[in-house]
Amino acid sequence: MFPEVAKLCLVYSLEIRGMINTLSLSPNTQYAAYLVFKMINAYGFDNEPMDLSVGVEGGHSSTKSVCLDPNVKHRVRQFFCKCYGWCPHRARRPRNKVLGLQRPNVRSDGWLEIEMGEFFNSSLEDEEIQMSVVEKFE
Repeated sequence: MFPEVAKLCLVYSLEIRGMINTLSLSPNTQYAAYLVFKMINAYGFDNEPMDLSVGVEGGHSSTKSVCLDPNVKHRVRQFFCKCYGWCPHRARRPRNKVLGLQRPNVRSDGWLEIEMGEFFNSSLEDEEIQMSVVEKFE
């Protein structure tokens, strides 16, 4: 479905940036940008919010905080104890900072998607629309 994808194996922090020129888009049209991805054995996305941003370079942009883990409210992580193995008494629920945040939806093809934001391409001006996904450190 997608001609190219990146496979991230070990990530300390995540930052994705992209842009598209408005001349390659239809004028006088409302657009929405989506992040489309898969999570296979992902770790760490249940605890840290991500900031999704879309906007015109040097102009107005919108940013929202989301949780990229679609199962965050259902998952309880277990801690491994060197002495006792898996410790059910040390199970940890996701931190409050991601609870209640928007999460991605599962598409019919199994990929996840979440809307990053909307923008309106009003004219034939040569502008850049910038999009970003940045881990929000608190």
